[in-house]
Amino acid sequence: MPNQPRDLECGEYYQSHLELELLELLNQVEVPYPWNPTGIETEAYFATVEASVEPLWLTDEAEFAPQAQTAIAAFERLWAAHPSETSVVEKVKAALRQKFGTQVPSIWLEAIADRAQTLTAGETSMAHRLVQCVSELLPQWTPDDLQVLARPFAYAMRGESLDSTVTTISQKTWSNLSEIEKARLSLAIARYAVSELENFSA
Repeated sequence: MPNQPRDLECGEYYQSHLELELLELLNQVEVPYPWNPTGIETEAYFATVEASVEPLWLTDEAEFAPQAQTAIAAFERLWAAHPSETSVVEKVKAALRQKFGTQVPSIWLEAIADRAQTLTAGETSMAHRLVQCVSELLPQWTPDDLQVLARPFAYAMRGESLDSTVTTISQKTWSNLSEIEKARLSLAIARYAVSELENFSA
């Protein structure tokens, strides 16, 4: 076996070879394609390329139509089996409006649903997730105070449930609720939103 050059062993051979190739490409008189997308010649170049490419797959519509229908049907089945994040969060918003829409402003419900959708189940505790859902809506509350209020909803066996909170507070209109009642109701709604997201995503 012949001895390899020293610079080949060090990788210098490859580097110098690549540099030579790059220099050769840069010195070519004929540019393979326009480098500047805003250049005047760019539009004409791409128009020529597009005109030279004939859409062969569309030349025979009778032959193409059955394949297209099969592909579309397959995509629709996949779409139905795996709903998009947008469709899931819209379902959650509709569920929140149905359950709380007569008492809580819809913009409040949508903000909670949108925030809940951005949170990942495994990253933080349930109480922390609930606090994140409402913290921007309740800037007058510290995260620690919201954490205390969120515990009964995160751990149902340690305190009251969502339904009992909603039933207790539902006798009043939103404008007549105290700040602590608004905070507790918001956390209850956040818990409901998180549960609905988990159900729709399952």
